[in-house]
Amino acid sequence: MGPQDRSDDAAAERLLHPAEPAEQLMHPKKNGHVEGEPAVLALADAPPLSAELALRLTAIEAGLAEVAQRFAGENARAVARERVIDRQHEEIERLKVIERAGQLRPIVTDLCRLRNGLLRQAGTIPDEITGPQVTTLLDSFAGTVEEILERCGVVVLPRDVGAPFASSRQEVTAVVEIDHPERDGTVADVVQDGYAEIHDGKVVVPARVRVHRYVTKEKTDD
Repeated sequence: MGPQDRSDDAAAERLLHPAEPAEQLMHPKKNGHVEGEPAVLALADAPPLSAELALRLTAIEAGLAEVAQRFAGENARAVARERVIDRQHEEIERLKVIERAGQLRPIVTDLCRLRNGLLRQAGTIPDEITGPQVTTLLDSFAGTVEEILERCGVVVLPRDVGAPFASSRQEVTAVVEIDHPERDGTVADVVQDGYAEIHDGKVVVPARVRVHRYVTKEKTDD
């Protein structure tokens, strides 16, 4: 075969089998897609689900729906419980107010009477009143208040003048220096009464007292 014949055969081969573009040579196709590029599979080309897989997906979907329904029910019940608790709290507070008012009713009545008595005495005090008369008047009202406190379960602490100072129910307001060592640390006088509960003796208001403190005679003279 001559050179001319070989040239004619090559031309015919190119006509029958044209050369692929350079990109296709660099990225040969597989199953209609260029290798190296993300493959996009048409939905119509996706393989059908098996019956078993379809049943499992259906069961999962039903389970999720049941869980969501259960959570919604629990949330509704929680909201209802909160409302019930709020109503019960409001009712308890209302009953407390009623109970407190009932307990305080006798005290309120006594205080009303005390106020009326004070106003009545204020309107009848003469222009000229002696010191002893004022003392007697005020002592009478102090006695009325003491009776009210007793009905509340509170009593006045004893005025322990001369007794040893008791820090559990007294507080010191001042110190009185003395030269008698046997009286050191004792109550000189009560500036203000103290009060305690009747049933257990718990101090409500401590008494304010002045207390003796022993010093030598030389320091006392100085």
